[in-house]
Amino acid sequence: MFPSDVCHLGTILISGGCGGLGLTMSRWMIEERGVKRLMLMSRRTLPQLEQSDNPEYKEWLRLQQVVKERGARLDVVQADVTNFEHVRDLIEKLGHTPYPIRGIIHCAAVQEDLSLAKLTEENLTRIQKPKVRGAWNLHRASQVAGTSLHFFLLFSSIRNHLIDLGSSGYNAGNQFLDILAHYRVKQLHLPALSISLPAVSGAGMFHRQRDMFTSLQHTAGFETVPTVAVFELIERLYADQNNCPCPIIFAANWQKLYKNYPKLVTHQLRKLVVQQYAAINDSAILAFSSSHPSTANIIDMPLEIIVQRIQMTVARLLTAKSVDDISVNHSLISLGMDSLAVISLYNWLGQETSIFIPLADLLQGISIRTIAKHVYTKLIAHKQANMASAVAERKPFVDPFRKNEIELFNNLLYTGTDNIVCLQRPIHCDSPIVFCIPVVSTNDNTNSLEVLLDKVSKQYRRVPPAAIYAFQMSRISLTTDVVATARDMISQMRRIQPQGFYVLMATHGDQGETIACEMLQQLEKYSAVSDIQLQFLN
Repeated sequence: MFPSDVCHLGTILISGGCGGLGLTMSRWMIEERGVKRLMLMSRRTLPQLEQSDNPEYKEWLRLQQVVKERGARLDVVQADVTNFEHVRDLIEKLGHTPYPIRGIIHCAAVQEDLSLAKLTEENLTRIQKPKVRGAWNLHRASQVAGTSLHFFLLFSSIRNHLIDLGSSGYNAGNQFLDILAHYRVKQLHLPALSISLPAVSGAGMFHRQRDMFTSLQHTAGFETVPTVAVFELIERLYADQNNCPCPIIFAANWQKLYKNYPKLVTHQLRKLVVQQYAAINDSAILAFSSSHPSTANIIDMPLEIIVQRIQMTVARLLTAKSVDDISVNHSLISLGMDSLAVISLYNWLGQETSIFIPLADLLQGISIRTIAKHVYTKLIAHKQANMASAVAERKPFVDPFRKNEIELFNNLLYTGTDNIVCLQRPIHCDSPIVFCIPVVSTNDNTNSLEVLLDKVSKQYRRVPPAAIYAFQMSRISLTTDVVATARDMISQMRRIQPQGFYVLMATHGDQGETIACEMLQQLEKYSAVSDIQLQFLN
């Protein structure tokens, strides 16, 4: 990704380069890959960057220090990436120098969390301009200038795929980045990579919105990935961009995610969690290695045996000539482990012990013995709980249709949409999905939904339990425009289940029947929708 003509004979242009991610990656490219020339596009001026109240002030100072020490050149240009003339003039100007642009990194973004129902045209324009128009301007300007690019890197987000359905404008911008990368690679045969980033420690959207990530980390199991690990993964993904121009980087504690299974919003994520949790259970949770049957029961292993097993794994990851060359008392970093090797150790620990040590901790200098003590303590403390859950938690994979595997919600579960609530969700991810279209009383909304759930449950008493969602009609403006109302409800429904199979359920004779019939007609015109049924409550 960083050959000589990029590092020494070219310039790397970074839009939104004065944000945390742009500054951190700039420093890494100079320190670790020998890049000599960088140009940061920003709406901020150089004097603004050098103000002590700048949130990125410390990172800016660190970058300046590295530039000085490595003899690199760093230019900051105040330019608007959403203005095509600004972008074209900048790229063409550099094209007439001995150091033309050889790589583009698009970091510019604006974050505003608004659900689709609350999104205005003004909000949408403000959120999407930096991502959508900025990316398109960089693409078109580089083509107009005839620039020969070695890489064209776009930063998308994991939120677009798995986490947050409320960031509709931001997610749409990320979706455009994926489409543009696919178009460049598959249609134009040009380099492009749109990477859906996870929560990156010390930089990015999640770093700026720490409260949101802290909640996701503690309640759901999402993990941060160190910046260096992300950058090194990008290099590896770059090599495979022709086959996969839109990769996703995702770090999670699958056990914790599985425990929060009923609260996960998307069916895509729920299915992935079930698969990963099953894979962990099917691995040797109670054994470090099948080649060592004498140590099969990890829970009863002495501490020193756990130390030896981790030591052997580190030796394998470092391709050491002898296990004895690996000190158990020195930090992983001092042993020569880079961030990708640490990620491999993280995954190995999770699969072999069902204990996940945060990546950030593994990269902050802890030793093999410290890791082993942590694992040993956790295993002893949870010995009985682990033995019980190993049997109990596998039941959904054996008999998914038992009554006790239906999660009933005393408090209506938020689904990421303004007008849909979840009344019932089975543990099994392949259960039928029913969307009820009642006319709910505004004065007694909760009781009305409870009555509805009882009716639907009775109707489904002889079939596998269904996931049951209900439109809260009292919150929807029921005008005479039934077509528009049905279209809006389909849009919300597809955010929960994008392609179907859909079961719509309504009551004869009320306004819900009229809307359900209109929804059925509209859904039949969707090529991506697999199948639809309309049923009526008895």
